[in-house]
Amino acid sequence: MKVKNTVIVRELDGEFVAVDTGIGKDRFSGMIRMNKTGAFVLDCLAEETDTDAIVRKMTERYDVDEETARENVLRVAEALRGAGLLVE
Repeated sequence: MKVKNTVIVRELDGEFVAVDTGIGKDRFSGMIRMNKTGAFVLDCLAEETDTDAIVRKMTERYDVDEETARENVLRVAEALRGAGLLVE
């Protein structure tokens, strides 16, 4: 899976937002607000990857166990999927 290349992420006052600037904005015209963890997952999705790879990266970078990391990755992926922002 990979996030569409038309999605941009910006930090605003310590919060991150993702917006689709491409054709998909007809389907999703809002923005997704996320914390630092969500932004990390989204950054990992800039290139083709899978859940396991992102979980590994997250546990290496943050003090988090594998189960919690997986829950976070799946939650972010589902929000992006629901908004039509993932290419699978």
